This record gives sequence, C-alpha cells and structure tokens, in this order.
Amino acid sequence: MTTPDEQPPTNRHAESPTSGLILHWSAAYQPAWDATPGAYTARGIVGWGRSRRLARAEDRAVALKAYLGVQHDDPSRWQVAGEPRTVFFLSLFLASRTIALRTFATLPEALAELHAFHARLHLPG
Repeated sequence: MTTPDEQPPTNRHAESPTSGLILHWSAAYQPAWDATPGAYTARGIVGWGRSRRLARAEDRAVALKAYLGVQHDDPSRWQVAGEPRTVFFLSLFLASRTIALRTFATLPEALAELHAFHARLHLPG
C-alpha cells in the first residue's frame, strides 16, 4: 500500500501483506544504495547531522509502527570524539510507545531485524 507521493520499491523489499506487515516507501529511497548509506549524504538527500525516513512499516493488528531510514552523525556537534558517519536506522513502536532505535551498516540488516521483531509479536503465548 502506498500513498500518492510514495512509490513501491522495485527491488526485493516489497510489501508483505500476507504477514500483516505493510511497508510504505518514500520516494527518497534508492535501492541501489542499500549497502552504502553514505550515498544519501554524498548526494544531499540526508543533511549533515540529520536523518531521513525511507519507509514506514505498520501492522495495525499488533499496534506496531516502525521507521526505516538513514542518519548522518557528527560526534563533534556534541564535543565527543569520533568520525562522522552515515548509517541506516530502525525505530520500533508498539501502541505508540518507543521500543528501540538501532543502527545498521546496511538496509537489509535493518529490514531483517524489523521482520524478526514482527515475527516475535505473532508467536503464540
């Protein structure tokens, strides 16, 4: 399911309506950059020290909402040692409560974590 300003991806990250998890992809999402988050910063899609959502995932049956995105981090903004870097992120919410915010080197890693978390919500018991 997509909104008018969003297009479904043309790669392996298609929606999963049979599992109940639906992904809404942003027009900013570039499948060719799934292993290179720095490409979003290099091309000005993500600003220095900023983040950008690439997809919203939801399963209303279990009150799950999640965001996949890319963020640039510059530790010097906080007077902390370290080199600037760009990573993918996954933020998870259940019933409007924040569960986790994690970063990943690749988007497939973030998607795998999203699907694993979603699967755990559907375990019996």
